[in-house]
Amino acid sequence: MKKTSLLKIFCSVLSVVLLMSSCLGDGDSSFTIEKDFAYITENIYGQKYAVTSNGYIMHENITNLTSAGNCYFIAYKISSSSADGYYNAEYVNILNSGNPIAKQSLSLEKPYENSGLVSRNDTIVPTSVSIAAWSPANTIGDNWLIGYSLTKKERDEVKAFFYYDKTNQKDSEGEIDPAKDNKIIIDVRFGITDKGTGDNTVTDSFSAVGNLSYLRSNFSPNFSGVTTDYVNVPVKFRYQKYTSSGQPAEVVYIGNWQLSGSNAYYIQFTKN
Repeated sequence: MKKTSLLKIFCSVLSVVLLMSSCLGDGDSSFTIEKDFAYITENIYGQKYAVTSNGYIMHENITNLTSAGNCYFIAYKISSSSADGYYNAEYVNILNSGNPIAKQSLSLEKPYENSGLVSRNDTIVPTSVSIAAWSPANTIGDNWLIGYSLTKKERDEVKAFFYYDKTNQKDSEGEIDPAKDNKIIIDVRFGITDKGTGDNTVTDSFSAVGNLSYLRSNFSPNFSGVTTDYVNVPVKFRYQKYTSSGQPAEVVYIGNWQLSGSNAYYIQFTKN
């Protein structure tokens, strides 16, 4: 397993509780993380481990997960002493009753095409969307975690969809030529896949994972004038935001083209 600084390649703004417990000796401390985003992968020997913003976490509860490739919210306790970023955790709890975070692969289509939704009446618009965890490399399997808030019927099942629509690569700054500009716009839309019963509504926050690996495989960046063996392609996410009852949704963009600041997201492509 390649030992690389996670802080450089895994950016997470997920709120976690980080507590320092009693000293273990020799100045070492332990850390208790109450909630963290984790991508489950495995080494060449088939041993599973969790990639988190705090390091690579190993524990029996991770080993016992059915298969690698999924993302979870986990809680764990680790020692702060690690020379290479790998930790044998004192404990690991798989949150959300052990269920992985809902994941949807990116589609190279127009929004809602082949989504499985019965009609546009099944679509729903959130009040907010944010990028909670991401990596420009494939450190977390090209899985990007989003958080979103919306109001829905109590038992409605809502799914997030991710699209790369080549026919609509434009924002408020103008149209993009992906073959020349090295810029990407991804649409995030939401749909009700299972309608609930009753009239009670609930307003809450939810999480979903968009797997962008298909985009990494199918997007051809422009390396003209690039002196390195890689290029960082900025990404904007576009969604329709709820405004008020009876009013059209507002189109909102997350990200910028400058690759700087807290609202900057990108995918790193390497030369073949």
